Amino acid sequence: MALCSRRPTRVPLLTKRHRQLRLQWASEHRDWTMDEWKRVAWSDEFRFLIHHVDGRVRVRRLLGEQLLPSCTAGHTQAGGGCIMLWCTFSWAALGPVVVVEQTMKAANYLNIIVNQLHPYMAFVFST
Repeated sequence: MALCSRRPTRVPLLTKRHRQLRLQWASEHRDWTMDEWKRVAWSDEFRFLIHHVDGRVRVRRLLGEQLLPSCTAGHTQAGGGCIMLWCTFSWAALGPVVVVEQTMKAANYLNIIVNQLHPYMAFVFST
C-alpha cells in the first residue's frame, strides 16, 4: 500500500481561457509608451500567514483517492492564523491598504473597487 502524496490535489489557478485573455491583453498593450503606462494603477490581494501555519489540510491517500473526503477527515493543521490585505499602487503614488475581513468574493471585491480604488484613481489621475 504505497502512499502517493501528502497534500490535496491542486488545480491550476489559471484556465486555458484565462491564459488566452492575458496573452491577448499583453499583445494589445505591448506598444504602449511610458506615459501611457504611468496612467495605470495595479492592485492585488495577498494573504499573510501568522506563525507559519497555513491551515492547509494534510492528507494520506492511495493512488486514485485524491478527492475522497475520507482521506482528509480529521487531518487539518490547527493554530496560526492569517490576514488578507488588498492594496494598489501606480507610478504616481501608493494607494490604500485594506484589511479584507471576509472571504474575497465578487461582492467584497466590487465594494473595495468602489470604496477604495475609484477614489484613489480620481485623486491620482485628476488631470
